[in-house]
Amino acid sequence: MTIDRRFGIEGAATATGAVAVVDTFRAYSTAAYLIDRGIERLVLASTLEEARALSAEMPGALLCGESGGRRPGDFDLGNSPGEVVERDDLVGRIVVLRTSAGTRCLLAAFDSGARPVFAASLVVASATARALASSASSTIVASGRGGIEPSDEDEATADLIADLVRGTATVGTDGDAIAERIRVGAGASRLLAADWAHPDDLALCLEIDRFPFAMRAVRDRDTVLLERVDS
Repeated sequence: MTIDRRFGIEGAATATGAVAVVDTFRAYSTAAYLIDRGIERLVLASTLEEARALSAEMPGALLCGESGGRRPGDFDLGNSPGEVVERDDLVGRIVVLRTSAGTRCLLAAFDSGARPVFAASLVVASATARALASSASSTIVASGRGGIEPSDEDEATADLIADLVRGTATVGTDGDAIAERIRVGAGASRLLAADWAHPDDLALCLEIDRFPFAMRAVRDRDTVLLERVDS
């Protein structure tokens, strides 16, 4: 297995083979919690305008995401697993997700022609590694802050997934160490200090392997969706 490591939107746009796009704080943690809550469809958007346009075409769709970390005033949910777990009306809903880094990086990788493309975070680390392991080569992209600045949480999660694919790590020991590395890092400090973050976001994002599924990007006509892949 050959594993290439890349970073941000530019790295995603040149990714090859099977691809995992990592955004632990918070896009692909939020996405996993949404899927676990029984939504019908999770549609990805690059921009706020695109998200709003897609939502308008889908009656009853919820807008989820952020700009600069904050939930826009007309969005139903922020990019926040803490907000997701507080909702009891998500089963069967369509959700359009737009974030500053994760969705933009994944769509850049998808548009490059790489396949398959997975959305990754700590909460789906092992399932993502299993999904990548069947490919001869893969690229792991750490989204970072805004897709332009490295973040310790995405680099650490990418480290873990790469080692899980190689078979040189175990979640029980190495995963716990990675979670602690993230917990004391600069990204966690920023998240805890942010007035736009839910107080439970950090803890929920650090629940390594909370979910047994990977999240694969697929095209449905003019949209890109994330679908659950159980392994």
